[in-house]
Amino acid sequence: MHLRYVYSIVFFLLCLCLEAQVMPSLRPEVIYTNPEDAELTGSYPDDLVLSEIQNAPLHGLFFANPQDADGWNVTYDWVVMVDTVTGSMGNNFFELVHRFEENLDYNFVHKGQYKVILKATFTNGETTWHYPTEDMDSVIFQLSISGSKLVFPNTFTPNGDGQNDILRAKEYQSIVEFNASVFNRWGQCMYRWDNVEEGWDGKVGGSYVKNGAYYLVVNAKGADGTKYRIKKTINVFTHRNQNYLSD
Repeated sequence: MHLRYVYSIVFFLLCLCLEAQVMPSLRPEVIYTNPEDAELTGSYPDDLVLSEIQNAPLHGLFFANPQDADGWNVTYDWVVMVDTVTGSMGNNFFELVHRFEENLDYNFVHKGQYKVILKATFTNGETTWHYPTEDMDSVIFQLSISGSKLVFPNTFTPNGDGQNDILRAKEYQSIVEFNASVFNRWGQCMYRWDNVEEGWDGKVGGSYVKNGAYYLVVNAKGADGTKYRIKKTINVFTHRNQNYLSD
């Protein structure tokens, strides 16, 4: 009778120890940086979906953030999946990237619907713990990258009035490669730039060029694979009292 009592106490204490043991987990987070260098953040389990379609290139830095993992060996499993067929989150996903680091650094440069999935396995001796568990929501970050667009104006007026002073793309989205050049009628290069957000102020060597027609050449590529080969005449109109570049 005495031994039964002792065994009962030992069993009860073991149960308490098991209940008190804190199992490891993850608290995933992500920081996205869009082409305008604005940051968008998300965390598990509340903010896993970017509701608005994003322009490429979109940089994503994903953190596993292990919790209560001291003494545990952790194996991480990141999978990036993409659907380039359907217009919304459909069933045409295929695996794009599979990585095993604690954190994932990835650039989204192609049009499509994306899922970023995280799983982890914790081991400590003979104990193995999978995260997320079967009764938990999966860790799936979701986002969409838009198709591309690139449009340039036919005229610009670098006269200092704050309106149309810079020759730049009038409309653009999801442009991942870009370079542009402006030439005069003799084929001399007036200006080059390789950032779609930037442009030409109508000056060469600190002086405005003369009014007239110039030639714009643009080579670019969109996140959807579209290649842009723009060759067009640009009409330049400046103030009469500005310092002009002589012919």
